[in-house]
Amino acid sequence: MHLTFISDTHSLHRQLQLEGGEVLVHCGDFTKHGDVEDVEDFAQFMAAQDFKHKVVIAGNHDWCFEDERRLAAEECLAYYGIHYLNDSGIELAGFKFWGSPIQPAFSNWAFNRKRGEEIRRHWDLIPKDTDILLTHGPAFGILDECYDGVKVGCEVLLEIVEQIQPKIHAFGHIHEEYGLHEYKGTLFVNACSLDEYYNLVNPPVVLNI
Repeated sequence: MHLTFISDTHSLHRQLQLEGGEVLVHCGDFTKHGDVEDVEDFAQFMAAQDFKHKVVIAGNHDWCFEDERRLAAEECLAYYGIHYLNDSGIELAGFKFWGSPIQPAFSNWAFNRKRGEEIRRHWDLIPKDTDILLTHGPAFGILDECYDGVKVGCEVLLEIVEQIQPKIHAFGHIHEEYGLHEYKGTLFVNACSLDEYYNLVNPPVVLNI
């Protein structure tokens, strides 16, 4: 399977150069402030890309996917043939994807959950046979370090990933830590397209599995 990962485009998606392939994945924060109008533009862009499947999760900026506009936002993606995952999964070409927008509490943003048991309720939903795990935020200690040296990933998520050992865990959120890291049989992918100054500088991450 040919996979292309992007994340944290913050409405700059039209600046991306995408070559096409089998599956295009966006790991959240595709809008600036979570406006439905931004979702419409993003969905049109995604629909025009030369990929067989498009898979998306929301991020902390994508407010309209958690508030009273949620149905309209989700219907917009569905109308353009985009698979939206929210603590849910899909199987494509024999590979099982699971996606969640949830993250440890981070300022006053969407999809915040308290560390510990509150966030564990979401991670416990991840099926044990997941091949490709998509979350907006990282697991603790893996591509999760902010500019000030603080690691902000989720400890419980790391615990669950170590148990499940998906082939790939893809995420974004921490712009400073774009890149790849292999750990205990899982390839971790921070696919942030924008750097910490919100400039689109990082290319899509392209993988074959």
